[in-house]
Amino acid sequence: MRWTTVIRLAKSYSLHRVGKCTVCGKRSLFLAGNLPDRSQMRESLLCVWCRSSSRKRHVALGLMQHFGLPLTSLAENRGALMQRKLYSASANEPIYRAIGEGNPNYIASEFFPDVPAGKQKGGVLCQNLECLTFPNSAFDAVITEDVLEHVRNWHQAVREIARVLKPAGVHIFTVPLCLDRPTVERVRFSGEAVEYLLPPEYHGDPLRGEILAYRNFGIDLLEHLRSVGFETKLLLSSYHDMLRFGIADSIVLISKKLGEPACESG
Repeated sequence: MRWTTVIRLAKSYSLHRVGKCTVCGKRSLFLAGNLPDRSQMRESLLCVWCRSSSRKRHVALGLMQHFGLPLTSLAENRGALMQRKLYSASANEPIYRAIGEGNPNYIASEFFPDVPAGKQKGGVLCQNLECLTFPNSAFDAVITEDVLEHVRNWHQAVREIARVLKPAGVHIFTVPLCLDRPTVERVRFSGEAVEYLLPPEYHGDPLRGEILAYRNFGIDLLEHLRSVGFETKLLLSSYHDMLRFGIADSIVLISKKLGEPACESG
């Protein structure tokens, strides 16, 4: 470990937490980074064992709650979760390593602009959420984490997620969400041209370094999900979650599909 890292972690010592990781199941120390403010804690508090963030452990908690499993960890519930058809729009990350490796019922993907959907790059499946290659009613759950704000046509992406979910299937996802205002579009598209309506906002990405945020979601997101055929509940992190699991300042949306698929495969 570099001395600069040690110094940075020492400066954040008051924000570090201990608890049980809901992903790998180990008793862990959750390390806070050098955050500019506490509003970014959802992206921090990294498990020293599996490197899961606060947000990712909250998604894991939502997944276990939805399927009525003991609120221990994904690793400890691996056997039960292997009986479910799951799709995640993130590959080679802590949740995949906990329940996806060696699991034929777990499909993980990334989006590569230079690769056709359904093909692979470096052994990783490429999928475009606006046009998924999966058949109708294929999955019990779809997981997306801070993805929809980077999708050009997010309305189409939500319809596609509804299409590939089984009736009563669930979309468990996160987006940066503000509950006291409507969604704010940051860019406008004209063909391939991008018009900036607000100063560019970039989010960190493990594959691409930084990616442009097209919008900041607001409370009207819930109404749109209803119009597509989802019944959505918000899983808000609590003080108890902080003490037990190192989960802070996080919102997970759990959208249950009602009725038949909203659209057909294109």
